[in-house]
Amino acid sequence: MYDAATGLAGGPGFGTALAGLVAEQGQSPADVAAAAGLESEGLARIVRGEERVSAAILARLARALRIRPIEFMQKTRLLSLEVYAMGLDPLFFLPDGQIRHDARIYMREINPRHAVPEGDMTKRNPALKALADDPLLDPVGKLEVELTYLLHAAAALTGGRL
Repeated sequence: MYDAATGLAGGPGFGTALAGLVAEQGQSPADVAAAAGLESEGLARIVRGEERVSAAILARLARALRIRPIEFMQKTRLLSLEVYAMGLDPLFFLPDGQIRHDARIYMREINPRHAVPEGDMTKRNPALKALADDPLLDPVGKLEVELTYLLHAAAALTGGRL
């Protein structure tokens, strides 16, 4: 799904999950392609698993689908249940120590039937907080850097197996 050596994501599983996410969001593939600045056939190749994409395209897709990076990665199976079962800590993007400990307590205190508030969690990472506060990057640029950061961190902690 994600190859850390090339920085590209894709494949049939990713494509199927992406198509499901588009449908779940109630959008048409043509609308998502247009919002992401892709040709409809380009999105179709991605969905069929024929084309692998960079973090720049992933960011544009996430923006078109109006979804935050970690949720996008989970719903497109870049961060699958198998990856978590192989030992990736769901708080992999937080530094070890007190920050991660406090976040884990916070997660236990919220209603487990609700999604973890991704914005609250990622703001606890100093690099991602600085990125969010950066006045120079546009929103898509920030998404691209955040997705790259998260993908590389997850790949580093799983031996590149995403």
